[in-house]
Amino acid sequence: SSFRGDGRHEGVCRVTIRDLVMQTRRLLRSLQEYLRLWKSALSQGQPIAILGLVVVVGLVFSSVQILFKDERVGVGHLIPAGSMCANQEDMYDANARRCQMGNKYAYAYLLSHSWVMCAPNMPGAKILRRSEDSFSNFWYLPKDRDAVREFYRTCVPTCADDADTYQSSKDLCLMSNDIARVWLQGDGQHCDSNTPGAGAIKRASKRVGDGNFWYKPEMASRVREFYKSCSARCAKGDSALDSMYCQVRNPMALSFLQRGGSRVVCDDISPGRSAVSRCPDGMYNGLCDGTVYRYRRRRGEEVEAWYTSCMQQPSGGQQGMRVARRNRIPPTNL
Repeated sequence: SSFRGDGRHEGVCRVTIRDLVMQTRRLLRSLQEYLRLWKSALSQGQPIAILGLVVVVGLVFSSVQILFKDERVGVGHLIPAGSMCANQEDMYDANARRCQMGNKYAYAYLLSHSWVMCAPNMPGAKILRRSEDSFSNFWYLPKDRDAVREFYRTCVPTCADDADTYQSSKDLCLMSNDIARVWLQGDGQHCDSNTPGAGAIKRASKRVGDGNFWYKPEMASRVREFYKSCSARCAKGDSALDSMYCQVRNPMALSFLQRGGSRVVCDDISPGRSAVSRCPDGMYNGLCDGTVYRYRRRRGEEVEAWYTSCMQQPSGGQQGMRVARRNRIPPTNL
């Protein structure tokens, strides 16, 4: 049995289909082997081989009929819940007169998945735990639907990181990891592109299409591993001064820093701007001569985001903004 992406558990039906396929393949292999032996016996003039072939073909045909007949048993008993069960995701077994749990959050919690939390001691939770069958389906009687519904209401998905937020309207987690965001935008930094978490974010984000990065809560553990693969680097186009500092190489950012914004406008209050400071004169064997700016490598993603705010300023505009920037106290070395 398994847990499907839409939250519904595939139990008896899927298992019997798998068994059907395996048994049918075994029967066909047996028939193929017998035909090989029969052909050999027939070539040697043994008439009993013909009678044997008729018997085996009949047995195979009957067995396959039985398998297909058994496959239909029980599948038709499940019908939409209506008002009989806790919610519309659940299904009602008309023969057994009981409901099958279909709530994906409660199901994941009862199977000890880490991406969802529910209240553990609710009466509904206890009812469902006692009724688990051999295929990991959970059942309850219609009279217990209110208790099960209250248990469902306590279930809340968790995201890969505390900074990520779950949006119930989309049933998705909003990604907030700065390094991962810069990498996914193609603007630098480093993350492992071969992780399932990266693929999960790309697929969900493409489906939403609002410019943000999203992922399904059930992929939280995979996204968490993806986050671990991300490491801070110098902003795209910049170079390392040493193991701790990076040198600003972005032409527009340098124009803003060196000329006080006479040609270029950048966001003057972003975290990336505050991360950048002038390199003290004489450092790095004289490289720093008053025109070199640096920042700590660990803040590379913030600086990279700041670069995207820089743009050419129209001639004759924003004079007041330039004066205000010149009068500001430059940030100290970080």
